[in-house]
Amino acid sequence: MTMPHIINYLTKIQFGENAIAELANELQLLKIKRPLFVTDKGLSATPLITHVIESAQLDDGACVFDDTPSNPTEVAVEQALTYLRASKCDGIIAVGGGSSIDLAKAVALLFNHPGPLRQYAAIEGGVTKIKADVLPLIAIPTTAGTGSEVGRASLITMKDNRKIGFSFSLSDSFGRYL
Repeated sequence: MTMPHIINYLTKIQFGENAIAELANELQLLKIKRPLFVTDKGLSATPLITHVIESAQLDDGACVFDDTPSNPTEVAVEQALTYLRASKCDGIIAVGGGSSIDLAKAVALLFNHPGPLRQYAAIEGGVTKIKADVLPLIAIPTTAGTGSEVGRASLITMKDNRKIGFSFSLSDSFGRYL
């Protein structure tokens, strides 16, 4: 088995054949014991999610939020955050394309930052309100092209139908990508 390659950019990126085998190690490094898997209905209906969950080597079962819309919304962020808290999750694993990853980033932000989400928007001057205390996040992209898996920004459709961008701090616990 070959070891994954590592790039340290704004985030730690591991790639290569079977990089998913590093998931359990990354969870340990981030001290995540009960992650919330954020994905969409299409992916949750495939064996891929089962493979990712098994790779996590969890002792306490898996919590899966698969209601990510094709364009992540403020409502979906709130639903995922409610589920995360009710399930007592201590980290997030986003599996999918840019939508799942962007939704997961917004949930990670709101876990330790009071709402509403809009106050953290770049256009609202909210970047400086975002502190390093963001819930740990690992992303496992299944698509290419959005760049969400390497960036520190998220695009969310708000309740008023405006798409707003959020830019996150450089916390060491935010952003590990396999």
